[in-house]
Amino acid sequence: MARNNIVKYIKIDNNHKFFKDVLSVRREVFCGEEGEKPSFVKDSRDEKGIHVVCAVKDTVVGCGSLYDNGKGEFEVSRIAVKKDYRRFEIGSEILKDLKLYAKELNAENIVAESKTDYLDFFHKNGFPHENVSYEREGKRYIKYNLNLVFDDAEWVEFGDETEAVIVRCDFNVNKKAPAELFVTGLGYCDVYINGKKATDKVLSPAWTNFEKMDTASMAYPIFNKMTQRILYERIDVSKLLKKGENTIFFHIGGGWYAQKECPNEWVLPYGNGKLKLCFKLLQGGETIAKSDEALKYTKSYVKRASVYYGEDQDARLGYYDFSDTSYFAENWNKVTVVKAPVSVLNEADFTPDRIVRKLKPKCIFQKGDYAIYDVGENVSGYPVIEFIDDAYISEPCTIRYAEELNEDGSLAFHSAGGEFRMQKDTFIHDNVCKEYHPQFTWHGARYFDVLGRVKVKEYRVVHTDIKPIVKFKSSNKTLQWIFDAYIRTQNSNIHGCIPSDCPHRERLGYTGDGQLTANVVMTCFDAESMYRKWIRDIADCQDIFNGHVQHTAPFYGGGGGPGGWGGAMVIVPYAFYKHYGDKALLEKYYPNMLNYLDYMESHSEKGLVVREEVAGWCLGDWCSPKDKNLIPEPFVNTYFYLKAIKMTIEIADVIGKPNKELKARYEKVKKAFLDKYYDKKTGTFYKSTEACDAYGFDLGLGNEKTLKAIVDKYEKLGEFDTGIFGTDILIRTLCENGHKDLAYRLLTSEKENTFYNMKKQGATTLWENWDGAYSHSHPMFGAVVEYLVKYFNEI
Repeated sequence: MARNNIVKYIKIDNNHKFFKDVLSVRREVFCGEEGEKPSFVKDSRDEKGIHVVCAVKDTVVGCGSLYDNGKGEFEVSRIAVKKDYRRFEIGSEILKDLKLYAKELNAENIVAESKTDYLDFFHKNGFPHENVSYEREGKRYIKYNLNLVFDDAEWVEFGDETEAVIVRCDFNVNKKAPAELFVTGLGYCDVYINGKKATDKVLSPAWTNFEKMDTASMAYPIFNKMTQRILYERIDVSKLLKKGENTIFFHIGGGWYAQKECPNEWVLPYGNGKLKLCFKLLQGGETIAKSDEALKYTKSYVKRASVYYGEDQDARLGYYDFSDTSYFAENWNKVTVVKAPVSVLNEADFTPDRIVRKLKPKCIFQKGDYAIYDVGENVSGYPVIEFIDDAYISEPCTIRYAEELNEDGSLAFHSAGGEFRMQKDTFIHDNVCKEYHPQFTWHGARYFDVLGRVKVKEYRVVHTDIKPIVKFKSSNKTLQWIFDAYIRTQNSNIHGCIPSDCPHRERLGYTGDGQLTANVVMTCFDAESMYRKWIRDIADCQDIFNGHVQHTAPFYGGGGGPGGWGGAMVIVPYAFYKHYGDKALLEKYYPNMLNYLDYMESHSEKGLVVREEVAGWCLGDWCSPKDKNLIPEPFVNTYFYLKAIKMTIEIADVIGKPNKELKARYEKVKKAFLDKYYDKKTGTFYKSTEACDAYGFDLGLGNEKTLKAIVDKYEKLGEFDTGIFGTDILIRTLCENGHKDLAYRLLTSEKENTFYNMKKQGATTLWENWDGAYSHSHPMFGAVVEYLVKYFNEI
């Protein structure tokens, strides 16, 4: 309802004459219409709260309140409008005023909570929801989080066909004072101030569930409603500024937001897929520069910026030397101001990606201008090249990447995605530029070939800079190889604090692979901030209503199953608590766990988890030898269901919320599992197929016969017949139950389906499959390294 002499929006406190009318409106709406208890109408927060009323001819018809919640946030609450006035957008006007008053109090965040019925109201007013809905007194609620850091800056975007841009901002500094730059980009964004890179971070901001994507066109339909989140950097730039004229360059390209070439499950992209930027520069609490319609941009010398396929760079376009601030930007393009995404904004408060090592590749073949190089190990990163002194303008160079070589010595592309997902960079020389390398991606490779008259200076290893915290030593060469290969594989598969399946073909944060390796990563690395971020990613990819957890986090399609993949919503926070002791994290994600368990229950028949989404995946174990995967999917999924229930029961006790219903549910599902798969006479599960007996025994089911069946089978077999989950469960069961000698023999076996088989073929990283058919950099089988450290370390 428009503001005029009759309709007024007034800020009041609890002593104002209108406050009794506020209580009356609350009582009418919340108690009369929504069935809330009388205690909801007024509480102690009202004494210090800010209240906004809408008065029509001095009659209060709507109200809302703002409270300091004591957690560094301000909370919007109890917005109520009389029924006859709801068509006039009064609630939106009240919310607008409350937001304004929060800004006057220097709030960086406004939070809110409402029944899920009001989700659309908050979204319409720019308040993104955060996390899943939860039940309280028989009603479903959800929370919202609106960040105000960029509220005085504009979001800007660039042209349709632009894969990378350079944005320039000139500003004056007239005093010496601390200064902070707040910046976010949709697309990776490098920042240069007065010719110097503002941080040593690369591939930033990190990947998240940026914006809503159209999932209806996927290979299998996903109609889940998830949480969207964008990260921003807070950078201390005090030492980079100077009195007088200053210049910031933003180099923005590709990233996961705007990559257009490689659809996964046929889904592309987030939002409208156009690169975006938002920033503001504060000095002494004053905004001295910000993104707005006055900004100008030009297309980057990076003409193609594909996370998957690589980059095309043309140095003839110029603008690659950010130490030169004399660029004439008058003829550059105007930016387009756009609405801010309805996504939660959070500061990036975790370990970033960096250049962590520099290696010297060895040339192993050369003929004319063509050469093949061996980095010496399978890593994620890129080479740095320079053209020879007499190279001419427009001279090209092409680089391709692979994990292996063919028998004839040429690059073998099959394990990294084949010809269809070839990693390739091209560079065109301008006779001035000194160094060339990719700006907005990395490559998973050991080998690369070069066609062009260039020198290879070095190979930069790039990944999230988590530090190792354990050392391992074994006199057995295979055990030592497993540890070393795992560490190398895992490092290659962490970017943006996301544990990926592989660093080349898919690059996705599969929740199955990630939950499987969570314990070993936390055992071997300083990974606390990494998992705070990735657990949040998992939660963001959970349906806010039905509890379904996606197979990848951030979500980008991909197959999996409800148990081994979806179970990450319980297993990873549980592992985090066991390693870092953070009860608050368990409290935060406990509603997610309950929603996930309810989803599993709703997809069960006779106590067994038998399905996931319609027309979707419902995998059990994965990557057993020859991809046989002989264990029924309901067996594996129900195993993980039982495991998740058991963990959640413990979590409920830890946070002081004992859950009798879950205990009863566990007994029901356990009985169904035993009735279907357990043979009391032999003590075996599902006829001892693959590691089924270990699955059962790991849950505390079965008896001495079960353990004996495990030992007898694998003493005779002498190698693995298991997939990614079964291998971990088998080795853990043996080590924890007095048979680490057998675990040792399996881990060091020289038969076909073993780690030794990878080692003897010259692998420096772990494979996706026992036979090496696909990726040669997959960390999932490395889950067993946790037991190497615990049981076989000779240090």
